[in-house]
Amino acid sequence: MFTQCPQCHTNFSISDQDLTAAGGKVQCGKCSNTFNALYTLSKHPLSSSEPAEILEISSIDRLSNDNVAESYQLTDTAAPQTTTSGKLSILKWGVPGMLLCALLFAQASYFLSDKLAQGYPVLRPWLEQFCAASGCQLSLQRATDKISIVNRDVRSHPTVPRALLINVTLQNNASFTQPYPLLKLSFFDINHTLLATRAFQPDEYLSQEVDINSGFPTGKPLRAILELIDPDKQATNFEFELK
Repeated sequence: MFTQCPQCHTNFSISDQDLTAAGGKVQCGKCSNTFNALYTLSKHPLSSSEPAEILEISSIDRLSNDNVAESYQLTDTAAPQTTTSGKLSILKWGVPGMLLCALLFAQASYFLSDKLAQGYPVLRPWLEQFCAASGCQLSLQRATDKISIVNRDVRSHPTVPRALLINVTLQNNASFTQPYPLLKLSFFDINHTLLATRAFQPDEYLSQEVDINSGFPTGKPLRAILELIDPDKQATNFEFELK
Protein backbone atom coordinates (compact mmCIF):
# COMPACT_ATOMS: atom_id res chain seq x y z
CA MET A 1 0.00 0.00 0.00
CA PHE A 2 0.99 3.65 -0.43
CA THR A 3 0.40 6.87 1.41
CA GLN A 4 1.19 10.48 0.48
CA CYS A 5 2.56 13.30 2.62
CA PRO A 6 -0.02 16.14 2.45
CA GLN A 7 2.75 18.75 2.79
CA CYS A 8 5.38 17.73 0.20
CA HIS A 9 3.22 15.20 -1.74
CA THR A 10 5.89 12.51 -1.56
CA ASN A 11 4.64 8.94 -1.98
CA PHE A 12 5.65 6.25 0.49
CA SER A 13 5.15 2.49 0.67
CA ILE A 14 3.71 1.24 3.96
CA SER A 15 2.33 -2.08 5.19
CA ASP A 16 -0.66 -2.92 7.38
CA GLN A 17 1.73 -4.07 10.11
CA ASP A 18 3.61 -0.74 10.06
CA LEU A 19 0.36 1.21 10.26
CA THR A 20 -0.80 -0.92 13.15
CA ALA A 21 2.47 -0.42 15.01
CA ALA A 22 2.34 3.35 14.47
CA GLY A 23 -1.36 3.72 15.12
CA GLY A 24 -1.72 5.44 11.73
CA LYS A 25 0.54 8.28 12.80
CA VAL A 26 3.59 8.58 10.55
CA GLN A 27 6.39 11.05 9.87
CA CYS A 28 7.49 12.04 6.37
CA GLY A 29 11.10 11.03 5.75
CA LYS A 30 11.55 13.94 3.34
CA CYS A 31 10.06 17.01 5.04
CA SER A 32 9.60 15.53 8.58
CA ASN A 33 5.89 16.39 8.57
CA THR A 34 3.80 14.15 10.89
CA PHE A 35 0.40 13.11 9.55
CA ASN A 36 -2.19 10.32 9.64
CA ALA A 37 -1.36 7.88 6.84
CA LEU A 38 -4.97 6.67 6.66
CA TYR A 39 -6.10 9.93 5.05
CA THR A 40 -4.15 9.26 1.85
CA LEU A 41 -3.88 5.47 1.91
CA SER A 42 -4.01 4.03 -1.62
CA LYS A 43 -3.25 0.91 -3.63
CA HIS A 44 -0.84 2.81 -5.88
CA PRO A 45 1.33 5.96 -5.69
CA LEU A 46 -0.62 9.21 -6.06
CA SER A 47 0.15 12.32 -8.05
CA SER A 48 0.05 15.70 -6.31
CA SER A 49 -3.43 16.40 -7.75
CA GLU A 50 -4.88 12.91 -7.48
CA PRO A 51 -7.37 12.22 -4.63
CA ALA A 52 -6.50 9.38 -2.28
CA GLU A 53 -8.45 6.15 -2.54
CA ILE A 54 -9.08 5.22 1.09
CA LEU A 55 -8.70 1.52 1.79
CA GLU A 56 -10.61 -0.54 4.24
CA ILE A 57 -8.38 -2.03 6.96
CA SER A 58 -9.59 -4.46 9.57
CA SER A 59 -7.77 -2.66 12.38
CA ILE A 60 -9.18 0.78 11.48
CA ASP A 61 -10.09 1.60 15.08
CA ARG A 62 -6.56 1.09 16.22
CA LEU A 63 -5.04 2.80 13.22
CA SER A 64 -7.11 5.96 13.51
CA ASN A 65 -5.82 6.70 17.00
CA ASP A 66 -4.06 10.08 16.76
CA ASN A 67 -2.86 9.95 20.38
CA VAL A 68 -0.11 7.41 19.77
CA ALA A 69 3.07 8.91 21.19
CA GLU A 70 5.55 7.55 18.62
CA SER A 71 5.13 7.86 14.87
CA TYR A 72 6.39 5.53 12.16
CA GLN A 73 9.30 6.98 10.09
CA LEU A 74 8.58 6.78 6.35
CA THR A 75 11.11 6.36 3.56
CA ASP A 76 10.62 7.75 0.08
CA THR A 77 9.56 4.95 -2.30
CA ALA A 78 11.78 6.42 -5.02
CA ALA A 79 14.93 6.11 -2.89
CA PRO A 80 16.86 2.91 -3.69
CA GLN A 81 17.47 0.60 -0.74
CA THR A 82 20.01 -2.17 -0.51
CA THR A 83 18.65 -5.00 1.59
CA THR A 84 20.62 -7.79 3.19
CA SER A 85 19.27 -10.21 0.61
CA GLY A 86 20.40 -7.82 -2.13
CA LYS A 87 23.92 -7.73 -0.70
CA LEU A 88 23.96 -11.50 -0.49
CA SER A 89 22.83 -11.68 -4.12
CA ILE A 90 25.67 -9.37 -5.18
CA LEU A 91 28.15 -11.54 -3.30
CA LYS A 92 26.60 -14.69 -4.74
CA TRP A 93 27.04 -13.61 -8.35
CA GLY A 94 29.87 -11.08 -8.01
CA VAL A 95 32.47 -13.41 -6.53
CA PRO A 96 32.02 -16.18 -9.16
CA GLY A 97 32.12 -13.49 -11.84
CA MET A 98 35.44 -12.17 -10.59
CA LEU A 99 36.82 -15.70 -10.34
CA LEU A 100 35.71 -16.38 -13.92
CA CYS A 101 37.44 -13.21 -15.15
CA ALA A 102 40.62 -14.21 -13.31
CA LEU A 103 40.45 -17.69 -14.88
CA LEU A 104 40.00 -16.26 -18.39
CA PHE A 105 42.93 -13.87 -17.83
CA ALA A 106 45.12 -16.75 -16.65
CA GLN A 107 44.20 -18.86 -19.69
CA ALA A 108 44.93 -15.97 -22.06
CA SER A 109 48.27 -15.38 -20.36
CA TYR A 110 49.14 -19.08 -20.66
CA PHE A 111 48.41 -19.42 -24.38
CA LEU A 112 49.55 -15.94 -25.44
CA SER A 113 52.48 -15.55 -23.07
CA ASP A 114 55.13 -15.95 -25.76
CA LYS A 115 53.50 -13.41 -28.10
CA LEU A 116 53.06 -10.98 -25.22
CA ALA A 117 56.70 -11.39 -24.20
CA GLN A 118 57.93 -10.73 -27.75
CA GLY A 119 55.56 -7.82 -28.40
CA TYR A 120 55.85 -6.19 -24.97
CA PRO A 121 59.33 -6.83 -23.49
CA VAL A 122 58.39 -4.84 -20.37
CA LEU A 123 56.01 -7.70 -19.44
CA ARG A 124 58.66 -10.39 -19.82
CA PRO A 125 59.84 -10.52 -16.14
CA TRP A 126 56.26 -11.00 -14.96
CA LEU A 127 55.55 -13.57 -17.71
CA GLU A 128 58.71 -15.51 -16.82
CA GLN A 129 57.47 -15.83 -13.23
CA PHE A 130 54.00 -16.80 -14.47
CA CYS A 131 55.39 -19.51 -16.78
CA ALA A 132 57.66 -20.82 -14.04
CA ALA A 133 54.54 -21.44 -11.94
CA SER A 134 52.15 -22.56 -14.71
CA GLY A 135 54.50 -24.54 -16.95
CA CYS A 136 54.15 -22.45 -20.12
CA GLN A 137 57.18 -21.86 -22.34
CA LEU A 138 58.72 -18.58 -23.49
CA SER A 139 61.00 -18.43 -26.50
CA LEU A 140 64.19 -16.40 -26.31
CA GLN A 141 63.78 -12.66 -26.45
CA ARG A 142 64.67 -11.33 -29.90
CA ALA A 143 66.39 -8.01 -30.63
CA THR A 144 68.08 -8.23 -34.03
CA ASP A 145 69.01 -4.55 -33.90
CA LYS A 146 71.35 -5.43 -30.99
CA ILE A 147 73.39 -7.79 -33.20
CA SER A 148 76.25 -6.20 -35.08
CA ILE A 149 78.56 -7.39 -37.85
CA VAL A 150 82.08 -6.68 -36.61
CA ASN A 151 83.89 -8.25 -39.55
CA ARG A 152 83.01 -9.54 -43.04
CA ASP A 153 84.95 -10.87 -45.96
CA VAL A 154 83.85 -12.18 -49.37
CA ARG A 155 86.41 -13.76 -51.67
CA SER A 156 86.78 -16.44 -54.32
CA HIS A 157 86.82 -19.94 -52.91
CA PRO A 158 90.39 -21.25 -52.77
CA THR A 159 89.50 -24.81 -53.76
CA VAL A 160 86.09 -24.71 -55.49
CA PRO A 161 85.88 -23.09 -58.97
CA ARG A 162 83.26 -20.36 -59.52
CA ALA A 163 82.41 -20.28 -55.84
CA LEU A 164 82.70 -17.76 -53.04
CA LEU A 165 83.95 -18.15 -49.49
CA ILE A 166 82.32 -15.74 -47.06
CA ASN A 167 83.42 -15.06 -43.49
CA VAL A 168 81.20 -13.01 -41.17
CA THR A 169 81.76 -12.24 -37.50
CA LEU A 170 78.64 -11.41 -35.48
CA GLN A 171 78.31 -10.11 -31.94
CA ASN A 172 75.27 -9.98 -29.66
CA ASN A 173 75.34 -6.61 -27.89
CA ALA A 174 72.11 -7.14 -26.00
CA SER A 175 72.07 -7.84 -22.27
CA PHE A 176 70.34 -11.18 -22.86
CA THR A 177 70.76 -14.33 -24.91
CA GLN A 178 68.66 -14.24 -28.06
CA PRO A 179 67.92 -16.47 -31.08
CA TYR A 180 70.50 -16.66 -33.86
CA PRO A 181 69.40 -14.36 -36.68
CA LEU A 182 68.54 -15.09 -40.29
CA LEU A 183 71.51 -13.94 -42.37
CA LYS A 184 70.59 -12.43 -45.74
CA LEU A 185 73.24 -11.73 -48.37
CA SER A 186 72.55 -9.63 -51.49
CA PHE A 187 74.79 -8.87 -54.49
CA PHE A 188 74.66 -5.72 -56.64
CA ASP A 189 76.36 -4.47 -59.78
CA ILE A 190 78.19 -1.19 -60.15
CA ASN A 191 74.86 0.65 -60.51
CA HIS A 192 73.54 -0.96 -57.33
CA THR A 193 71.15 -3.14 -59.30
CA LEU A 194 70.23 -6.28 -57.41
CA LEU A 195 71.72 -9.36 -59.07
CA ALA A 196 71.15 -12.11 -56.52
CA THR A 197 70.08 -12.63 -52.93
CA ARG A 198 70.10 -15.55 -50.52
CA ALA A 199 68.92 -15.97 -46.92
CA PHE A 200 70.78 -18.40 -44.67
CA GLN A 201 69.21 -20.14 -41.69
CA PRO A 202 71.34 -20.49 -38.53
CA ASP A 203 71.98 -24.18 -39.20
CA GLU A 204 73.44 -23.22 -42.61
CA TYR A 205 76.09 -20.83 -41.33
CA LEU A 206 76.88 -22.23 -37.87
CA SER A 207 79.21 -25.12 -37.18
CA GLN A 208 77.79 -28.37 -35.87
CA GLU A 209 79.37 -27.76 -32.46
CA VAL A 210 77.06 -24.80 -31.82
CA ASP A 211 73.81 -25.55 -29.96
CA ILE A 212 71.30 -23.45 -31.88
CA ASN A 213 68.52 -23.95 -29.31
CA SER A 214 70.61 -22.46 -26.50
CA GLY A 215 70.69 -19.12 -28.32
CA PHE A 216 73.25 -16.48 -29.19
CA PRO A 217 75.09 -15.53 -25.96
CA THR A 218 75.79 -11.90 -25.22
CA GLY A 219 79.20 -10.27 -25.63
CA LYS A 220 80.79 -13.26 -27.41
CA PRO A 221 81.88 -12.88 -31.09
CA LEU A 222 80.57 -15.57 -33.42
CA ARG A 223 82.21 -16.53 -36.70
CA ALA A 224 79.96 -17.68 -39.54
CA ILE A 225 81.33 -19.29 -42.70
CA LEU A 226 79.33 -19.45 -45.94
CA GLU A 227 80.11 -21.14 -49.23
CA LEU A 228 78.06 -20.45 -52.35
CA ILE A 229 78.31 -20.32 -56.12
CA ASP A 230 79.48 -16.99 -57.53
CA PRO A 231 76.21 -15.32 -58.65
CA ASP A 232 77.60 -13.11 -61.40
CA LYS A 233 80.91 -11.68 -62.50
CA GLN A 234 79.27 -8.27 -62.64
CA ALA A 235 78.65 -8.38 -58.89
CA THR A 236 80.86 -5.70 -57.41
CA ASN A 237 79.05 -4.96 -54.14
CA PHE A 238 77.42 -7.06 -51.46
CA GLU A 239 75.24 -6.35 -48.46
CA PHE A 240 74.40 -8.29 -45.29
CA GLU A 241 71.07 -8.02 -43.50
CA LEU A 242 70.07 -9.62 -40.21
CA LYS A 243 66.49 -10.66 -39.58
